[in-house]
Amino acid sequence: MLDEAQAREQIVECCRWMHERGLISGGEGNVSVLLKKGVILITPSGLNKGRLKPSDLLVTDAKGRVIKGKGKPSSEILVHLSAYRVRSDIRAVVHAHPPTAVALTLARIGLAQCILPESILSLGSVALAEYATPSTEELAREVERALVTHDVVMMDRHGSVTLGQDLFQAYDRLESLEHTARITWMARLLGPLSPLPENEIVKLKRMAQAMGIKTSSLTCEQCNICDNKQTDQALVEKVVSLVLKRLSGGV
Repeated sequence: MLDEAQAREQIVECCRWMHERGLISGGEGNVSVLLKKGVILITPSGLNKGRLKPSDLLVTDAKGRVIKGKGKPSSEILVHLSAYRVRSDIRAVVHAHPPTAVALTLARIGLAQCILPESILSLGSVALAEYATPSTEELAREVERALVTHDVVMMDRHGSVTLGQDLFQAYDRLESLEHTARITWMARLLGPLSPLPENEIVKLKRMAQAMGIKTSSLTCEQCNICDNKQTDQALVEKVVSLVLKRLSGGV
């Protein structure tokens, strides 16, 4: 376990990275670390995470009651508490609003483990929790069900939750999530996607499982990542043409 002073410094650093990389904006996002059983260190509600100070963080008990610090804990503290309750193996929770990953939930496009080898070996399986009002018990219950078997969960129209055995592992999963989402989005605009060969997917999943990474059990029939029917290629081409015309000085 980290001591509290170290944990405060790490959370502030993590929040600064999230803000600088556009994974959160304004007062969005929240981060927590488990200090010891039943005691967590968490970001406060409403403050811009890019300007956070170690002294701004709050210590709460397992029911979210503040036992050290001023102000209110993150409005999504129920999600953090649920994660620690159902996953005794994790020590950190990161909630962010990665824009491309969130956009894919709006288009109902999943992040399958069949396109990029790196996503299988570093990201693992990504679950989608159905929409529920942010900061409510309903949302916490939806996310909790997914967190039992996943380290990475997308909340429909809202954002991501990534878990880790330490804070940096949870943060790295967030970066990998958005990186995979951006590549998926760009590839779908360029044309039809093709998955990795089935035998290669099996091999990579075995490697991931040996490293303790949770993998997806979805089949190709259950996945829509390669389905480009939702993309109007003519519209895309028109938009690209207009952008290029503007860049070249045209009207």
